[in-house]
Amino acid sequence: MDNILKNKKTSLWIVIAIIVIAVIVVVVSDRNSIDEKQYQFPLTTEDIEGVLAEKGINMYVEDSSTIDGSINVPALKNVIINIATLKNDDNVTFGISSQVRNNHKVLNLTWYFPKTLSSEQVDDFFHDELPKQFELAGIFYGNKKELDKELNKLLDYYLDEKNYNNSSYWNKRVGNDHLTVRRNSNNMSTISMMIIPDEIYEDYLSTSNELWKDNAKTENIKIYDGTVAEIEKASREEDTVKHFVIKGHLKNIKENKVVPEKLADIESNYLMPNRDKYLSAKLVDSTGSIDVFLQMTSLKPNELSKDRNHNVVILYNDGEPIYIVRSSTLN
Repeated sequence: MDNILKNKKTSLWIVIAIIVIAVIVVVVSDRNSIDEKQYQFPLTTEDIEGVLAEKGINMYVEDSSTIDGSINVPALKNVIINIATLKNDDNVTFGISSQVRNNHKVLNLTWYFPKTLSSEQVDDFFHDELPKQFELAGIFYGNKKELDKELNKLLDYYLDEKNYNNSSYWNKRVGNDHLTVRRNSNNMSTISMMIIPDEIYEDYLSTSNELWKDNAKTENIKIYDGTVAEIEKASREEDTVKHFVIKGHLKNIKENKVVPEKLADIESNYLMPNRDKYLSAKLVDSTGSIDVFLQMTSLKPNELSKDRNHNVVILYNDGEPIYIVRSSTLN
C-alpha cells in the first residue's frame, strides 16, 4: 500500500512538473513571437499601429502612402515603398519608410525634433521614448537581438552628458545587414537610421554617390576626377576645400581607437562628424599613394581593398591638408 501511495505521489508531481514546463514554454513562445514575428514589407498602417500599441509608444499615424516605383518611375524600378508619418503630443515627427528593393527589404526611421521643444522635453524624449522606439528597428526588420545590442551602445553614447549635443555618424555591420545612424544637432535636431542587407548595399552606395554628385552641382561644389598626384598638387596650391574622385585601392587599413586631434576639431559642412572613431589607410593608384582617413564604414577591409572610386575631400587644419575618404564605390 505504501509503495502504491508513493507511486501515486510521484506520478502526481511528474504531471504537475509537465504542466508547469508546458505553461513556461507557451509563455516564452508567446513573448518571442512578438519579437520574432516577420513583418511583410512594405509595412502596413495596421502593423505599425499594432506594434506601437504593444510597446506603449505614444505616437499616432498622421499620414501613410505607398509608392510603386514600377509604375512610370524609371529611377524606382523594382522598388515599392510605404512612407508613414507619425507624431506625438509634443509635435515630434517620426517617419517610417519601409521598402522592397529588388526583392530585399530596406528600413528607414527618422526623428525630427521641433525647435519649440525645450531642452527638458528633448531630454525626456531621449531617456524615456527613444529607447523604446529604437527597438522598432529590430521588431519590424528582424535580427532584433543584434540590432538591439548595437543600438543600445549608440544610446549609451548619446545619453552620456559630454556627447549629448554632438552631431554624429555611425555605420556598423550587424550580421548580414548594414546599419547607419546619423544625428544632426545643428539647425534642426534629427536622427535618421537605415538598415539595408548586404546583397544590395553596393548598389545603394552607387545610387547615393550619384545623388551626392547631383546635390553638389546645385551647391556649386566642383568634383574633380583625378589621381593621387593631382590631389597632392591641388592641396598645396590653395587652402580651400576640394573634392576628388580617385580610382585606386586602399591598403594598410587600420582602426584609430582615438580620433586624431587635428581631425576631431574640424567643423565641416562636407562631412558628418564621426565622434566615435576613424579608419586610416593608404590610398594607392598608378601615380603614388597618400595617407587618408576614412569615415566610419560597415565595409570590411577586404571589401575596401578592392579597386574602387574613392570620394576624397581635402580639409585643412592650421594650413595642413587632411585627406578624408567620404565613401567608396566599386568601379
